[in-house]
Formats: sequence, structure tokens, C-alpha cells
Amino acid sequence: MDSAQLTLFGCGLLIGLAFAAWLAFSGWQRRRALEAELSKLRAHLQVHMEITHEGSTQLREEAEQLRKQNENLRVTLRAWQQKPDRRELRALEAYDRAVRQLQASSPGFAVHWETALRVAEETMAQMDRGLLAFARRLFVSPKRDPSREP
Repeated sequence: MDSAQLTLFGCGLLIGLAFAAWLAFSGWQRRRALEAELSKLRAHLQVHMEITHEGSTQLREEAEQLRKQNENLRVTLRAWQQKPDRRELRALEAYDRAVRQLQASSPGFAVHWETALRVAEETMAQMDRGLLAFARRLFVSPKRDPSREP
């Protein structure tokens, strides 16, 4: 090998090494930029997941609280409807509506109804005085007497 070829080989090697160094440096910079972007995206994802978790936790707690409140209201309503006074009032209201409808739809019903009502009132009056009242007080215990329920 002569010196011209050696010089040409050295120049080519130097250019190749310079190109390889530039390529390595630009690859290193690109990798550093991608890692920085990746860390930003991970941080953003972490924040987003925390916010979503907090929101879903709050929604879950609120739904549980509303379920409990609904159950409490349902139990309270059922208890309120089961009180003797309320039950009787609801039954009386239903009977009153049924009687009004029958009076409106059946022309001969009113006469029979008034007769039956008068007989029932007389029977109730007899039960409140005399021998029937004494027998009722004797045989119906205070615990089972529906008229004495609190």
C-alpha cells in the first residue's frame, strides 16, 4: 500500500467515524427526548388515574349512602303504613272509594247500603253497652284488643 491509498483510507475512516459519532449523538439525544416524553406521559397517566380513582370512590360512596338512605326510607314507610291507625285509615279510604263508585254505578245500592250501615251501627252500639260489652271485655284480652293498640 502506498501513502495515497493510506491517506484515502484514513480520510474514509475519519469520515466514517465522524458520521458514526454524529449518528450516535443524535440517537442519544432522540432517546433522551423520548424518555423525557415518556416520563411526562407516565406522570400524566398517574394523575389521571388518581383523579379517576377519587371520582369513582366518591361515586361509590354516594351510591352506597343513597342505597342506605333508600332502605331506611323504605323501612320507615313500611313501618308507618303498618301502624294501626294508618292501616285503618287506608282501609277506610279504600272502602269509601269503593262505596262511592258502587253508589254511582248501581242505582239500587244506596238503599241497601243505608240499611246495612244502620244495622251495623246498632250492633256496634249494643256491643258498647250491656251484656255483649261485658262478654267482649271478659274474653278479649287487652293485648289482642285492636281498639286498644297504641
